[in-house]
Amino acid sequence: MKKLIVLFLAATVLSCSSEDRGNQEVVSSVETSAPILEGKVLSFKNEKSFVKEYSELSTLNKEQLQNWISDKKVIALLNTSSDSLAMQEDVIPQARLIYSDALKSILNAESKVKIGGKTLWLNERSFYLLQESEVNKSSRELIGVKDKLEVYGQLLGMSDPGKKITGKGLIPNENMSKTFISAEMGVYGTRHRHVVDIFNETIYFNGGVQTSKMYLRSTMQYRSCSSLRCTWKENFNARTLTTNFHCAACEQVSGRYVWSLKSNIPTTEVTGSQTYLLAEWQFVVPLANPHWNFAISGSITCTVVEHPMPVDVSWY
Repeated sequence: MKKLIVLFLAATVLSCSSEDRGNQEVVSSVETSAPILEGKVLSFKNEKSFVKEYSELSTLNKEQLQNWISDKKVIALLNTSSDSLAMQEDVIPQARLIYSDALKSILNAESKVKIGGKTLWLNERSFYLLQESEVNKSSRELIGVKDKLEVYGQLLGMSDPGKKITGKGLIPNENMSKTFISAEMGVYGTRHRHVVDIFNETIYFNGGVQTSKMYLRSTMQYRSCSSLRCTWKENFNARTLTTNFHCAACEQVSGRYVWSLKSNIPTTEVTGSQTYLLAEWQFVVPLANPHWNFAISGSITCTVVEHPMPVDVSWY
């Protein structure tokens, strides 16, 4: 009887030890896939872990992203850059460079990130590979030598952003943006407007699409005038957003969706400029050309103090 008890206890100890080792391996795997701060740059184990983290961040709101940035202790591009100057005129240029909040949370203030031990610098649409002697150079210094740097990846797969081309491995609408502006509305005696940007962010590494996502950014502005000129500035009053979208590209093909509509726009009040994941592309086999255009139409309404500002939007 004693022998049976001893054998039972030994088996229990071995089982617990094996389970502990298994749990440790799982924890270790999770930890190694998460980015860590190396100096001033976030470092990812490989491209897969980079894309995974980026995709998870794309679903978060601005407050959640700020919590993630604080946890990683990185000085992120999200907190050190702004394109408000490009939006202060009556007419906003369509050809603007817009990065998602998710991507700007990963990049540091110098637009750098580390993947698989390689330090990359994002300038406009290209990820440049930095050599050891270039890692600590500022963006201003790197701009002066960027023509000599090796291109590691891109946010743009087309050779000429002014041309619309299609082909194998390309998504025709990648990294474009469209801006829609509501009619002006008087709120408390001040002119307001609602600016909506819909843009695509496609990341290319090793000659292929790693991820392609559609985003919607909502910004409420008010008219500010001085003795010299009038400009539009961001308004931080609370507002609600309501949408009515139809995604023509989100229909089933071969039992799957080429574009998956996310539209995680909340019904609660929001403040400041907000960016939301609208849809994401999925590779569908066995389609001959799965790189289909995204297509959506409908409206989004910004309401502040019972003053609605609807905007009709369309993408192809």
